[in-house]
Amino acid sequence: MITVIGAGKVGSAAAFDILRYKISDVILIDTNENAAKGEALDMMQAAPAIEFDGQIKGTSDFSEMQDSELVIVTAGLGRRADMTRFDLMNTNAQIVRGIVKEVAKYAPKCKLMMVTNPVDIMTYIAFKETGFPRCCLFGMGNILDTMRFRSYIANEIGVSREDTRALVIGEHGDSMVPLVEYASVSGIPISNLLTNEQLERIVHRTVTSGADVIQLKGSTIYAPGSVIAIMADAILTGRNRVMSVSTSLDGEYGASGLSIGVPVVLGKEGVEKIIELDLSEKTKEKFAKSVATVKEAIAALKN
Repeated sequence: MITVIGAGKVGSAAAFDILRYKISDVILIDTNENAAKGEALDMMQAAPAIEFDGQIKGTSDFSEMQDSELVIVTAGLGRRADMTRFDLMNTNAQIVRGIVKEVAKYAPKCKLMMVTNPVDIMTYIAFKETGFPRCCLFGMGNILDTMRFRSYIANEIGVSREDTRALVIGEHGDSMVPLVEYASVSGIPISNLLTNEQLERIVHRTVTSGADVIQLKGSTIYAPGSVIAIMADAILTGRNRVMSVSTSLDGEYGASGLSIGVPVVLGKEGVEKIIELDLSEKTKEKFAKSVATVKEAIAALKN
């Protein structure tokens, strides 16, 4: 069983993708009970078309998440075009603190995935509030950035997105670090296929892509929804996917006392392993700046 907390646009899109890919039954929880029930009813009516025979239930009762293997938190204030992710921080921190206490109460053995922005800060808060093992608590973050990075690489070269592989590490925000040195197309380094000018343009578009969508339509929906489903599949099926997620570091990459995006093996136990990459000196400097950005935000949190 998967519980999605937050029946807004992203939470509902994620819940539907989880059903569509037949990953699990879903409990959709929202303080607006009618919204949760309405979304669940809408999805149930689509179930014959997507050939899903399981259960989708909407509720405002947090106790319904009992026995969930995975709990996904999407609830919180959405980001406006004139806001940075950190502008959301203190408002969403209050919301998240209340929610994760309910998770710890009713689903203490679950894997907890944070999606609420700024996701690195919310992941850190959840880790501190719940006392969950760090393997069991992680944020979506850079997997979404990586999908965007892959899309822009493929578009620039004119090849299939499926054949394009890449990673993004660091903050899920303006200081993210797209790893050009680890990006490839069917094993061919993209530095062999693109000019420095093209690479710089792709990196810039990756960093601004979320804000670009928000500027045009108000919110990102389909991309984060699909990424949440990919992560859910990796956990429930134990596929051990290599993904960059926001996780609490304890000396890895020379950092500790924060949650930030790094590549991990994501499987049945959550973060099965943190993968430490050999980074260039330039990339190390960029990642250090990203760490400093997140730590500065954590220091500014209101208790």
